[in-house]
Amino acid sequence: MASEPRQVWGDLATSAFVQGSHLFRTLGEEETRDLLKLAVTQTFAPGECILVEGGAADEFYLVRDGIAVVTATWNARAVELGLLEKGAFFGEFRLLSGAPHVATVTARTDLTVVRFPSPMIAALASRHPKVRSLLEAVKLGREKENQARLAT
Repeated sequence: MASEPRQVWGDLATSAFVQGSHLFRTLGEEETRDLLKLAVTQTFAPGECILVEGGAADEFYLVRDGIAVVTATWNARAVELGLLEKGAFFGEFRLLSGAPHVATVTARTDLTVVRFPSPMIAALASRHPKVRSLLEAVKLGREKENQARLAT
C-alpha cells in the first residue's frame, strides 16, 4: 500500500534531488523554496498504480527512486510504452493539455516519487521558458515514441 505523503520541506536529501533536477535547476531561490514547500514524497510498492489512464488528477511527479512502467490501452489490450527511472517526470500531458491522462503509471519496483500540484508546475512553466520547453519537448518525444509503439 502507498505510504502516507511526507513533506519535502526540511528533507535535505530530497530537496537537493529536486533542485538538481533538469527541470528545476534554473529556478531562483524563492521559487525553489515555494516549490519545495508544496512538494510531498510518497512510496509505492511494486504493482501499485500511481496515475490512471483517463484520470484527471492534477499532480505532477518526479521519480526519486525505483522504476515505474507506463502502459496504455490499445485495441482492448494494455501496451507497455516505457519505463521511468530516477530523475524522470510524468504528468506533463495533462499539465500542458488539460486533457485526461493518456497512460497508466504503475510501480515496477519499490518506487518513491516527489509529487507536486500541477498548477504550481504550470505557473513555473509560464514564467520560465526553459521549464516550458523541456516539458513540451518531453511530451512531444513521448507522443512520437508512443505512436510508434502502438502502431506495431
